[in-house]
Order: sequence, then structure tokens, then C-alpha cells
Amino acid sequence: MNYARLLTASAGLDTPTMHPLTHHEILGLVQPFTRRDFHVDLAASDRINRRLVFKPVRHEHDEADHAGDDIHAILQLDSPRPGFSVLTRTLTLDSGLTATLETQGDDLGVLLAQIESVPPQQQFPSIDGTVVALSYRLIPRGDSRTSDPAAVDRDFLRGVAEISNFTLVMRAPLVKGYPAEIDLTPKTAGVAVPEDLLAVLGWAWSPLRKSKAGWSGKIKVRGSGAELSRAIEAKLETTVAHLTRTLSQPPAAFHEALSRARWGVALRRALPLLFFASLIVGAASLTLVEIPQDSIVNLLLMGAPPLLMIGAFGMRDIPSMEIPPFPRRMTHAAWHPQIETAAPPTVDAHQT
Repeated sequence: MNYARLLTASAGLDTPTMHPLTHHEILGLVQPFTRRDFHVDLAASDRINRRLVFKPVRHEHDEADHAGDDIHAILQLDSPRPGFSVLTRTLTLDSGLTATLETQGDDLGVLLAQIESVPPQQQFPSIDGTVVALSYRLIPRGDSRTSDPAAVDRDFLRGVAEISNFTLVMRAPLVKGYPAEIDLTPKTAGVAVPEDLLAVLGWAWSPLRKSKAGWSGKIKVRGSGAELSRAIEAKLETTVAHLTRTLSQPPAAFHEALSRARWGVALRRALPLLFFASLIVGAASLTLVEIPQDSIVNLLLMGAPPLLMIGAFGMRDIPSMEIPPFPRRMTHAAWHPQIETAAPPTVDAHQT
């Protein structure tokens, strides 16, 4: 007897596996799409995993929105169980930037109308000449069964931009109240950027930390729902505009233009260390003061250390104890190292 199967079945954890999509089910699923001139690509679809992929559709470019690139759109319909589907639109520019738009529900006609209510060009805005790919999840407002495709909010998922041989990726927080994550990845090796490259924008931007692929950081955002998405997009727009200006100039110009802000970041990074240093100095100075045993001050001093520890470890982002580097003027001429290829040596025929 299989005791593991018996135990999981008794706990209600043994869920039946859905069968592959049948020909009859496919005909029923693609009917709303066929009426909108979307045709299923059976070769690219996966009937076993209940996934249908539709043939790509080409959208003509708009010079003002995405630098003259055409947009290729592919719809993907996942139907993990009857009565529930996930519809995803993947947009790809000729340059390679990709943005997605997804929604889920039970009415395929409504899902398709929601996807089509967002023009593809709106997912590729241009910020100071830099094209940004924005990915969203559509969340219905109020009653999820409403047939109005415009009654949806865009839940920001991810933003991607290519800036001066760097790839910038910003992801929305998975948990409410936590900061958004940002990655800056160079396309060539040997690139060095200052840790305060983004922190000079304000207190919401953390210093960059070295990662395997490049650098990573965090951006504090507040709000919930559509308000949170708008706040993230505003921070992303500020970040892209800053990087577009900064990376288009020599590294030395960054220090010259933002020297005061860089010193402010250094002071901000030193605050946790200064705070705990002041606590140590304050505790040492108390030895010079005679405090009565039955005083309320003595009770507060005895309870202060555990309260401070609970407060420190209860923070979402534990402050790092560090001595920040002093801002210095960068001496290299460009953000990316100049790779010079020497001409191959010529062989003298008389020496052979």
C-alpha cells in the first residue's frame, strides 16, 4: 500500500491532473479570437500543458513612440482548468526589447477586449530618447465580471531599458510595503560605476551593490494598487532620464555636476554607524552619572538594549553598518573600457 498517497489524499492534497486540450476544446477556446482575426499556431502550441499560441501580428511603427521599430505581438492563452484562463500578449520590438501584458478570468471575449484596450505603443514610451519596455498585469475594477474592457487598472510588473550599453531592469515588489528592485547590467566586462550612481536622486534610491551580472539596488515606493504602479513608473522615469544624461557624458562630469549630492549620500550611508556610535558614547557617559536604583531612568536604561535590537531586526531593510567611501572624481575617460585591437604582426617572407 502507498501510505504517502493515502496520507495526501486524506489531507485533500491529491489533485487530479487535467487532460490535454482536445480538438473540441480548442475550437471553443479560439472562437472569440478567430472573430478578431487571431489565428492559432498549432505548431507553437502545447496541447499537453493546455497552452495555445496564436500567430504573430505586426504593428506598424510610430516614430514618436518607439524610435521607428515595428512591434510584433503574440497572444498566448493558458487554460489550466475549465472556466479559468490566462491571456498574455508579448510585444517585441525589432531592437529586441520585450514587454508583456496579461489578464485572467473566465470570459475569453472580455479578456481579449481588455488586452486590446491597451495600445501596443503605450508599452514602449520614450524617455529622453530612451525607449522603455513596460510590462503590466490588468486588474479589473470592482466587479470582475464587468464587460467594460476599460474598467481595468494596470498593475506594473517590470520595466526594461537599454541605455549606453547598459541594461536597466526594474521589478515591482512582490510583497506590499517592500521596495522595488533594480538591476543595472553592463554588456561588456571591466565596467565600473560608482555605488551612488542612483542614490544621488534622493532618499528613495539605495546605493548600488555589486552582483554577479552587474549591480543591484532598491527603490522605496509607497501606495497600493494603481497608485503604487503610478509611483513605480514615476521612479522609473526619473531613473531612466538620470542614467540617459549621466551615461552619455564622461564619468568625470558625474562628480562635477553632483558633487554636493554625492557627499549627502555618503553622510546618509554613515548615519546608522553614527547612530550606534552615539549610543555607545552615551552608554559610556552614564557611568559618570550616579543614578538611583529605584529611579525610572534606571528601568528605562535596562530595557533599552533589547528594545533597540527588536526595533533593528524588525525593520524591512536592516541598515548596513559601513564606513562609506568618500566621493572622488573618476579618472577614466569613458564608462566602458576602450578595447583596442592591435593589428596582427606581418611576417617577412625573407625570414621564412
